[in-house]
Amino acid sequence: MYLKKLEISGFKSFANRTVLDFLPDFDVAGSSKSGITVIVGPNGSGKSNVADAIRWAIGEQSLKNLRGKKSEDVIFAGTDKKTRLGTASVTLYFDNSDKRIPIEFAEVSITRKVYRSGESEYLINGARVRLLDIVDLLAKAGIGKDSYCVITQGMSDAVLNASPIERRAVFEDAAGVKQYQIEKERALRKLESTRENLVRVDSLLQEIEPHLKNLRRQAEKAGAGKEIAEKLRVKQVLLYSFLWDNFQGERGVLLKERDTAQKQVFDLEVETNTLKREVTEASGAMEDQSQEEKIGHALDAARNEANILLRDRSIIEGKIEIEKEKQKIEEAIRVIPVDLKYVKRALEEIRANQSELIDRIQNAEKLEDLQDIREFAQVIKQKLYDLYEKAGKGSVKEKQIIALPDAEKKISDERLASLIKEKETCNKRLGVLEKTIQEKERELQVLRAASRSSREIFFSKEKEWREKEYKLTSLKDQLNEVKVRLARVEVREEDLVNLVRAELSQGVDTLKYDGTPVEREKLEREIARLKVEVEHIGTIDPMVMEEYQETEERFTFLTRESIDLKQATESLHTVIKEMDQKIDKVFHAAFLEIKKKFTAYFKIIFGGGKADIEIVKIRKRRVGIENEDLGEENEESADAEAVADEVGIEIYACPPGKKITHLSMLSGGERSLTSLALLFAIISHNPPPFAVLDEVEAALDEANSKRFGTMLRELSLHTQFIAITHNRETMSQAGLLYGVTMGADGVSQLLSVRLDQVGENGKLKA
Repeated sequence: MYLKKLEISGFKSFANRTVLDFLPDFDVAGSSKSGITVIVGPNGSGKSNVADAIRWAIGEQSLKNLRGKKSEDVIFAGTDKKTRLGTASVTLYFDNSDKRIPIEFAEVSITRKVYRSGESEYLINGARVRLLDIVDLLAKAGIGKDSYCVITQGMSDAVLNASPIERRAVFEDAAGVKQYQIEKERALRKLESTRENLVRVDSLLQEIEPHLKNLRRQAEKAGAGKEIAEKLRVKQVLLYSFLWDNFQGERGVLLKERDTAQKQVFDLEVETNTLKREVTEASGAMEDQSQEEKIGHALDAARNEANILLRDRSIIEGKIEIEKEKQKIEEAIRVIPVDLKYVKRALEEIRANQSELIDRIQNAEKLEDLQDIREFAQVIKQKLYDLYEKAGKGSVKEKQIIALPDAEKKISDERLASLIKEKETCNKRLGVLEKTIQEKERELQVLRAASRSSREIFFSKEKEWREKEYKLTSLKDQLNEVKVRLARVEVREEDLVNLVRAELSQGVDTLKYDGTPVEREKLEREIARLKVEVEHIGTIDPMVMEEYQETEERFTFLTRESIDLKQATESLHTVIKEMDQKIDKVFHAAFLEIKKKFTAYFKIIFGGGKADIEIVKIRKRRVGIENEDLGEENEESADAEAVADEVGIEIYACPPGKKITHLSMLSGGERSLTSLALLFAIISHNPPPFAVLDEVEAALDEANSKRFGTMLRELSLHTQFIAITHNRETMSQAGLLYGVTMGADGVSQLLSVRLDQVGENGKLKA
């Protein structure tokens, strides 16, 4: 959030509409002079009126702080060359993109107008509001007429001249407790108003109570007859509403029974007719057996054909087996002598195996390779052993295979293929027949199950139909009985309607039975007795009763108001206590932080020294403390004398090389530097969105002005500064420079230069 623009029209020396655009609190084109706008001009040009305009727009009501005596002093008064104006207005435009001002607008404009007639207006974004609304909104954003948003040279020095208790207000504002203080002040005002109202209400109660007692005695006498009549009417209403409710309940039950019986009769007649039709259909279905016989004949034929095919297939399979036996290959065994030629062939094979074994041994690299070599060596060893065994026997036996001649083999194959084809044909036909048999068996089972089901359904439906017929006859008898009872209830209802109209002069529709238990005979006897008493009393004057009722209602209302006001007083005390606790908590936390920063800034400005701020308690004597408990009757307020401690702030400052025990011992320059150190400590702790400095560094020399400029540049990273000054060092820190001049017509005018557009030779960049 920052102050974007200031628009002045008719305020003091700014007779014409004047607009000042300000730099935001972020770097402009990368310049280190960010967020600092400087306003310069000769004495009497009206540059300080800019600070007055901002202070006035944010709610300043003290004309002394605005350098005036009456409200019209802020309106341009006119000169020899320009006539005076009838109104003055100042508008502040804030960038509210961070929603620091708690309203849903990215830009917020706050306008204050005043007319010479004394009327004034306050606007937020063009909508009329109260001054209180503006003060609340700005307080939540850390802006206020009493805050350090607008600081003049006198204000910066005033904090040193102020009393410790007055300084506390400055620190509370710096701590950001303004909104809590506003709530506390409102609660105190409401508390005072509530106390005044409570005194008035209690006075009225004391005045009304004796008159009410007198009216009550008269009303009790005059109200005896009315009470009996009312009691009679109440009992009549109770009895007749009880009877009417019973009749309505009985009638409703009977109507429900009738409707239910009629529905049951109708539903049962439908069910009976349906069952009768189903019994007839089930009887016809039992007699039709033709489909079952047809499927049985087809199933027998399929089974006979399948048996014939099974027999033929068995014959074919036998022929196939015989043919296969003929084609079996004959085996013969011959004897081979183990001579030198046989041994040479065997040894040649073993020698080749030995060569391969040697190669494997030479190329072995892994442990698994050795295992394979070992197994291969065992094979060679076995072959040598077998050759040795055969050489000892002299001969060996070997099998010899003898096959059929080719011509016979061909004829046999043809016969075998023909038999296999016949077998396949039989298998295909058997497969078809098996499916047909299974299908017919399933159909036959379904028909037989359906036949059994039809017989079961027929007997079940017939039994159910007979039972429904009997139940239907019974329901019709019950329906006729309910209709007779309903007619009797309707006759009794008509008699009660005539009785209520005659005795109560109202319809039965207005009677509402509340569920009170009623003994009918006893209540009828009481009604008869009360009727006799009413006839003996006669008429009653209603005026006494009406006056008594009005007075009693007023007394009850005032009593309730008194209780509410006392509760409101307690609630306001609680709110005030909570606000005090919040203010104290936030204040002490802020005090410690400002204390550290004040010490640091003091040493920077003075190049050393000692400075401190302390919380001190000041004892004040208050006389005439009234007893606030107004809730007890005959409680007299008593004057008392009380002693209370108030918290204040004491400032200690001692420049380097000096021994100073009190602020009054500081020189003018030292006082200015000390106040600036405190100012910067407050701003750095709780940076306001913007701060207007009106010649606060006027008393500084060149060296201290440089220190002031350095700290101002550092603080400008968090706070937007608008400085009104004659100091060259302050001007050098500016990112935007405004010059204020005053012409012969006595009207202030502006010239502006953005220093980031000024070249090294002092000329503006293109």
